[in-house]
Amino acid sequence: MSALSTTSSPAAPMTPQGDYYLLAGIIDGLRSDSLEIRSASAARIDEISVGLGPQRTRNELLPFLSDSIDDDDLVLLKLSSSLPLLTPTHLGGPEFMHLLLQPLQLLLTVEESSVRTAAIESLEKIVPSLPAGDIDQYLSPMLTRLATQEWFTARISASLILPLLIPLTEPANLPPLLTLFTNLCNDDTPMVRRHASKSLGAVLDGLVKGSGADNILSADSALHTTILPLFTTLSCDDQDSVRLQTTFNCISLTETLTKTQKAGPALDAVVQQRILPLLKGCIGDRSWRVRWTVASNFGSLTDFNLTAEYVSLVTDNESEVRIAALSQLTTVTTDGNKDEILECIKKMKEDPVDTVRGELAGGITGIADVFGKDGTTEGLLPIMLALLRDEDSEVRLRLISGLGKLNNVVGLDLLSQSLLPAVMDLAEDGKWRVRLAIIQEVPRLANDLGVSFFQDKFCALCLAWLSDDCASIRAAAAENLKELTTLFGKEWCMERIMPFIHELRTNNSYLRRLTCLHAVEKISMSLEQEVVASEMLPMAVGMATDTVPNIRFNVAKTLENLCSKCGSDVVAESIVPVLDSLIEDSDVDVKYFARTAKESAQKIIQAA
Repeated sequence: MSALSTTSSPAAPMTPQGDYYLLAGIIDGLRSDSLEIRSASAARIDEISVGLGPQRTRNELLPFLSDSIDDDDLVLLKLSSSLPLLTPTHLGGPEFMHLLLQPLQLLLTVEESSVRTAAIESLEKIVPSLPAGDIDQYLSPMLTRLATQEWFTARISASLILPLLIPLTEPANLPPLLTLFTNLCNDDTPMVRRHASKSLGAVLDGLVKGSGADNILSADSALHTTILPLFTTLSCDDQDSVRLQTTFNCISLTETLTKTQKAGPALDAVVQQRILPLLKGCIGDRSWRVRWTVASNFGSLTDFNLTAEYVSLVTDNESEVRIAALSQLTTVTTDGNKDEILECIKKMKEDPVDTVRGELAGGITGIADVFGKDGTTEGLLPIMLALLRDEDSEVRLRLISGLGKLNNVVGLDLLSQSLLPAVMDLAEDGKWRVRLAIIQEVPRLANDLGVSFFQDKFCALCLAWLSDDCASIRAAAAENLKELTTLFGKEWCMERIMPFIHELRTNNSYLRRLTCLHAVEKISMSLEQEVVASEMLPMAVGMATDTVPNIRFNVAKTLENLCSKCGSDVVAESIVPVLDSLIEDSDVDVKYFARTAKESAQKIIQAA
């Protein structure tokens, strides 16, 4: 292993003695037996370089790092990420930047994928600092070595960094690189072919950027001689992990060509005759993973006008494919294909798989604006009503979460008559998680429906949740009131909410009184300082003499949180005396929280 000592260097700037010992500690850390220490030192190689100076960095540090590639993956990951910290200043000029390629090449061959990914990201940062001549002299040979190594991880790295070189290479020097890429796409190892297939679109993009877009559609261009033949070969690969990249390649190739080329027969011929048939082949692929990939990305394929193919994915034999296809429903549905989509989703509301129906419920409200009021009322509303009566509560919840989108389409009257009764039923569902989900949707519904409608239909329900038997529901209900107060304002809160809170304060159940405290604290966060001091604080203070210790120490916690919403004078006059009395309480928990709250109160007073 290369020697790396802490002896001071004539090339290094003079540093104070403390800095010298710090540098020595970092260098020694690279050789430590402790994994954590080696990792920490590997992340600070720029500091080591500054201490050593450019010459010793080139002659000692970089060879040492190259010899340390057999270290633990965590150390190598830190090292891969920190190499770009070595700038031309650290190495003595841009003409020495190519020296970083040696440790990077070794890092690009390790088995751990995260290390290779970090090394590729570092290479992308270093390449712009390389002089133009170093691309052909050092970087291209490094790529060739990686692409021809026996161990497949090196060839995977070559597949991923090759697009980086394409735009930086002179057109006359491109054929060897394209030959390397062809060999990688036809590699015996499926993992190499898969990563090479991932790079296909980036290679075309690099060709357009480097060589220009003028002749990319000509018959003798790299598009026709290399890219499209490889695309066809990879789309017919016997491994589905390779074939599923076909969808992404269709998207990337089409995007690159349409952005850089004028519409015309040549472009149409490539897209319609060479790309689209392969995409349709994926839709009917024997592997569900390939079909799932197409379905998951169908929103990016709308320019191809594939409504029939989309319907086939929605009705696929595999539930995962159906779910993925329905997740794209709002993106795919247009005025031109809404009739076909409607006929398809009518059948899907009776799908035997709950998660499929749930995905339909989550997306159907998003297409109401495409159908309009009449189309939604006649076509979509019956489907929604069926989903609202679904036996699975998650299906019903998915639909309810999107009801606000229907307000602008069908109007409040129809919404209240047809759909909101089902919401009210779910609000009293026997499963507390269902009730919790409804509570979390209330602020959004309130914002969409307006204060008057909400007040008539939901206000009493929101207050009833404060008395729920489940603690999580009561806590969520208090948070819900805070958001509603923010939405509707102080007057609404004082008129509609606070009378019920006052009733809870004197309830025989200490749990209800505790909920009152939580509600006071939460609502106060949405009110002005004056209102908190005059309306909310007296309620909390009045509960300081409660007979239940659990209530009293929660009063202390509530007062601590209210300090930030009250002025320093109010804190000193109204809060601190109450906390002093609680500090003298017989219960140890009450004393503890009262002391903690008083410390916070005193900080606020002192800050003023």
